Amino acid sequence: MSDQPPFHRDARGRSRPARRRPARPAVTPDELLRRKSLSKVFLLVASIAAFVSLIAAGLARLDGSGPQDAPPSDARAAATEAAPASALLPNAVLVDVVKIVDGDTIDVRAAQTELRVRLYGVDTPERGDRCFKEATDRTRALAAAQVQLVPDARLQDSFKRELRYVYTAGGESIDAALVREGFALAWRQDGAQRAALIALEEQARAAKRGCLWSSQ
Repeated sequence: MSDQPPFHRDARGRSRPARRRPARPAVTPDELLRRKSLSKVFLLVASIAAFVSLIAAGLARLDGSGPQDAPPSDARAAATEAAPASALLPNAVLVDVVKIVDGDTIDVRAAQTELRVRLYGVDTPERGDRCFKEATDRTRALAAAQVQLVPDARLQDSFKRELRYVYTAGGESIDAALVREGFALAWRQDGAQRAALIALEEQARAAKRGCLWSSQ
């Protein structure tokens, strides 16, 4: 016969003997009445708190400050992606700038394809000529990372370069800026902006503005 007490043998692997629960003390009628009163008070407080929360939520919906008025994160992300950084000009295509070749020629990337673009409305100094570096640097600064390209009457020149009027991502004409600031001559043979660019060249020449005209 085992010398272990019965409660230890029935413990089923416990590391220490099970403890008997102490008997509950008898509850007096007065104590029972007090507990019921406290329960009613707690229930009333909880109901008031819930009512106040509902009122606050309703007011938040009315003034639009509640979290339920904020669009879902996916909707906010879609709206951000759909809103362009700057509005495109009519018939324009926004492309990435890959390289500035010279003052009137740039390499761009559109739809994973690289293209060489000749600015339609200007003629800048060639390599080795005076003001070549200044004109190239100015085009680089204006073009930055992206430009808008707008087609005109001719789409390519004799060297198979794409002919486009070129604008900054924000919509400023790079052709006009180069002529107005005295870094380029206006192209006089054709183009929708020919007359406007010729007028800008005459103003720059008269004001002796920029690298081309300041020494004259």
